[in-house]
Amino acid sequence: MKQRDYETLRQHLAINIKTFRRDRELSQEGLSLEADVDRTYVSQIERSVGNPSLLILAALAHALGRDVSELLSPPAPRRQRGT
Repeated sequence: MKQRDYETLRQHLAINIKTFRRDRELSQEGLSLEADVDRTYVSQIERSVGNPSLLILAALAHALGRDVSELLSPPAPRRQRGT
């Protein structure tokens, strides 16, 4: 895997976790408690800084009610406000 592809996956992960967390009306702290992951690590992942293990990805996916594959998939196009 090329470095560029890896960075793209981390960006997808960051956007998807933040989107799914907000959809569930969870704060970063709420997600961290449900997934048993430190809140600062959730923040790092959402900023594309963290490099989570499969165990962490599985815990986050479970807490969000999603599959790990959904966390790594290209994010859905953003909806415009008011539409």
